Amino acid sequence: MPRLLLTLLVLAPGLPRAGDPVGPETCKACHPAAYAAWSGSAHARALAGVPEARRAESRCTGCHAPDLARGIAGVTCEACHGGGRLYAHRYVMRDRELARAVGLVDPGPQTCSACHDVSAPSLGRFEYVKKLPLIDHWTADRAARAGALTPQSAPHPAR
Repeated sequence: MPRLLLTLLVLAPGLPRAGDPVGPETCKACHPAAYAAWSGSAHARALAGVPEARRAESRCTGCHAPDLARGIAGVTCEACHGGGRLYAHRYVMRDRELARAVGLVDPGPQTCSACHDVSAPSLGRFEYVKKLPLIDHWTADRAARAGALTPQSAPHPAR
């Protein structure tokens, strides 16, 4: 048994993890309307709001560009929904329970408050219910997917 555990530990660094991001372009393939809404949002431009001199500070990039080390600027889909390496596949996303089991996060107030808190500079009090409509990327996406469904296609789970 210890030999198996040792083998797994040696191989584990190369295995994909649920938290591994795939990037917004991957999400765009199935969610073009959500991608379009996001790409015009303050989240997509979040790094631009950080003064140039502070863009290397982890306390700034942790919220404004959490995947910057991977070359992805801004607050992307996966900053809120979790890294998509394991759930981004169409067959997984069609099974709501499976998608959540392998890492898809349904963000809520706690997700937002990880960055939108009282310690964030220049932010007033964050009110989740008031701010949520400002990032609405799901309404157009659901409508687009509903219009594209045919009797032969499997429905995408609602979020």
